[in-house]
Amino acid sequence: MKSESTTVFLYELDGLALLVPTATNVVYVNQTGGHACLQARVEGYLVPLADRAGGSCDRLDAHFTGPKWGGWCFERLDDETANEIDRILAEGVQRSEIVVDRTKLDRSWEAWVHVQITGPLQALVERAWPREAILTWPNSD
Repeated sequence: MKSESTTVFLYELDGLALLVPTATNVVYVNQTGGHACLQARVEGYLVPLADRAGGSCDRLDAHFTGPKWGGWCFERLDDETANEIDRILAEGVQRSEIVVDRTKLDRSWEAWVHVQITGPLQALVERAWPREAILTWPNSD
């Protein structure tokens, strides 16, 4: 008999986190996609990211609410935005080993970005190489 899953709503999330997809019976839900307010969900576990330089969420919000997206990034990311997210992670979180997964741009949008982990952080993520996760943060709407 399969046990019921527990749902954790991340609406009060304060900062960046990785969601690692795996069977846990815990489903994480976050409001994503800017003004579209998508209810993205994944079963797995959460790894909070310390924002060492501070302001990473603010910089992500500024990018997604700025002239390029205007708060409406809910269909897919493009290469320019993937590069900007990589830059923000490398500078703010000081995690250059977390990079946007360019093969999953069509399943990534504001506050829900598929990433690969290719460095020391991999010890926290029990998956095949390169390890996969979803980067999430508070929705900018």
